[in-house]
Amino acid sequence: MKRRTFLALSLLLPSMGRAAVRDLSGKAFTGENPLGVSRAEFRVAQDGMDLIYQRRYAESLQLFEEASIDFPDSPLGPVGRQINWQAMMYENYDFEFDRAWRSDFADANERLKRSRRMRSQAGWYQFLEAVHLGMDAMYDIRHDDYLSAFNKAWDALELIKNVQRLAPDFADVDLALGMYNYWRTAITERVDGLPSFGDHREEGLKQMRRAATDGLLAPAPASLVLTYSYLEGKDYKNAIAEAESVRDRYPQNILVLMTLGRIYQQAKRHSDALATFEHILEVEPKNKRVWFHVGEVHYKSRKNNKGARDAYERYLRTGPLDEYRAHTYYRLGMLSRRSRDYDEAIAWFEKSIEVFPKFKKAKKQRDKAIADKAKKPAKAKAKPRTGGGEGGKTRARIESE
Repeated sequence: MKRRTFLALSLLLPSMGRAAVRDLSGKAFTGENPLGVSRAEFRVAQDGMDLIYQRRYAESLQLFEEASIDFPDSPLGPVGRQINWQAMMYENYDFEFDRAWRSDFADANERLKRSRRMRSQAGWYQFLEAVHLGMDAMYDIRHDDYLSAFNKAWDALELIKNVQRLAPDFADVDLALGMYNYWRTAITERVDGLPSFGDHREEGLKQMRRAATDGLLAPAPASLVLTYSYLEGKDYKNAIAEAESVRDRYPQNILVLMTLGRIYQQAKRHSDALATFEHILEVEPKNKRVWFHVGEVHYKSRKNNKGARDAYERYLRTGPLDEYRAHTYYRLGMLSRRSRDYDEAIAWFEKSIEVFPKFKKAKKQRDKAIADKAKKPAKAKAKPRTGGGEGGKTRARIESE
């Protein structure tokens, strides 16, 4: 679930890059590009996306609002605001700004209809339409509408190919093309029944690397997609290096910090993961989702079951969406199984299934807890321990993913 949404986010935010705000950064980026779009408009795209990555959301929204007036024939303004709203909602995996998102989506749709009739700047408008479609596909994924998301993502990819034909020197398109080559290979090799695509991993990595190195708009997201690609190949060294490079450029960006913390966790660098998640609370004390990840660090390190439980329960008090609430109930059930409190574990798993009936793991673990209780009723009432010292055969049977 996390991987699919992250990859969607990385693909669909191709404009988040290294360009800086001209009045504040001193980098004096020129806005030059091979797409034929005016320097002023392209510069706004760069500056606005950089503001988003700096988490200066109000300034980004203002800049894209002004772009809607300054470039009335262009979809840039509402498409930029779409990206802004999605980034804000992704910090907590919620739909808090859904109404604003829908309004700007409709505005972008109308402008894109007009732009399709224009021959000038065709590559730029097709690129913006690909971003718009991709953002909409990501929105569908978050609502579990995968068929619609797939169709829109495929249309976006075809537009990206058109942009490449029109502007072969525009390296940013290699982000989407590289993702397609790498991840279609990875997925078709893992899923039975899908036709063979051949191994295009190396080709995909090279394309993503070009976007990260030479892209005018895509270096940061390209690095993050490379991170997950290396992670898929269990290349933790390169995965961490890529994520840290983006963190160093944008140390206040919560989405980047969340990604890096999860990678540290998968690489079993639990102390680094915990420090990263704690830094998120320094950047944004009101962040909600980070508490789930704090719980994950404690849960998977097996060093502080009480810390895991406290973090999960704190996350539940923030009122997460049903799917995330179900996963949190599941983790609490696993903690109860770990301490052999089977009645409590069964109750947590039942709550998880009630909230999210598709959750097969919760059903499987509920059945295991019922079987364990039947075999060892005397231990079902044992008090939970606060440390990670539970062991023996029971511990070995409990899932740790």
